[in-house]
Amino acid sequence: MPTNNTILKALKIQELVCKHYEAGRQDRCKLWVFRNIVVKIYPMTERTFYRYMAIDTESKEEIKKDCRQLKLFN
Repeated sequence: MPTNNTILKALKIQELVCKHYEAGRQDRCKLWVFRNIVVKIYPMTERTFYRYMAIDTESKEEIKKDCRQLKLFN
């Protein structure tokens, strides 16, 4: 299971892809978005990019509460 920071980073990357990706155009494919936009902001490999794209960021409840996190005060 990815950590909270990884989920937040994946969310930002997925927002960039949604903003710049155009489904019908081959010159604006996800690989183009990765090479021309995402890498300049977040340096990573292509494999990491597709792994971040596969992370489910719709369940934001998991980000807010982590049962493994220790609590100092109840």
